[in-house]
Amino acid sequence: MNSDLITVKYLSAFRYISRNAGVQSVKLLQLWIEGLDEMLGGGLPDKSVVLMTGEPGSGYDILAQQILYQHALHNEKVAYFSTTRSPETLRDDLSTFGWNIAPLEEQGRWVFHQVSVTDSVQVLTEKIPQTMAEGSWVLIDSLSYLILTQKYYSVVQTVELLLDCARRHGGIHFMLLTQKMHDTETETTMQHLADGVMEFSANETAGGIDRRIRIKKMRRAVYEPRLIPFSTTEHGITIETAVRIA
Repeated sequence: MNSDLITVKYLSAFRYISRNAGVQSVKLLQLWIEGLDEMLGGGLPDKSVVLMTGEPGSGYDILAQQILYQHALHNEKVAYFSTTRSPETLRDDLSTFGWNIAPLEEQGRWVFHQVSVTDSVQVLTEKIPQTMAEGSWVLIDSLSYLILTQKYYSVVQTVELLLDCARRHGGIHFMLLTQKMHDTETETTMQHLADGVMEFSANETAGGIDRRIRIKKMRRAVYEPRLIPFSTTEHGITIETAVRIA
């Protein structure tokens, strides 16, 4: 066998069906992430709350931020709820990938909401319905922090509120959950509540780090189980839309 390389294109990871077995009845919203939209059949289902989960450094938080950044660049609104980091720190973090948030804030397309331990649930309960009614896509960074610092039932109610508002107002909304910070029952409960679960892994190999996204669940979607390879670059997450086989 020679050393020629064969390029194998990934097929779409998703196909969408209606309750009546019709075709393409679910409204898909584009994420504007090259390669990912194609793998997802055009985007993610409207009115969805997606749990992004992985160990620290796996990239789950970066992709959520990148999707929202692209969303804001396309003249849409974003509400970023941070439980641990200040807006100043987040601006610096995002600038690592060349994402300049300041102009988006000036134009009203990106709003940071910093919540503290003492009033996090109250602020989220008040702000989530308001921001989503205004058409914003929401990111909760992070759900793990809320679980660690708030009464568990209050956190569940907050997630249920997010889900209810998504049904009412549409859009795609994200929650960040750090793996291995919680017991298995807690992680499973949060995955059960969410409309979708995207799980990120980063494993060491002889050639470096093998990074993959696994779509564990997506309501209103039927899909072939597939691991989506990606890399982290100076511009954020890059989806690898082809594999090379020796």
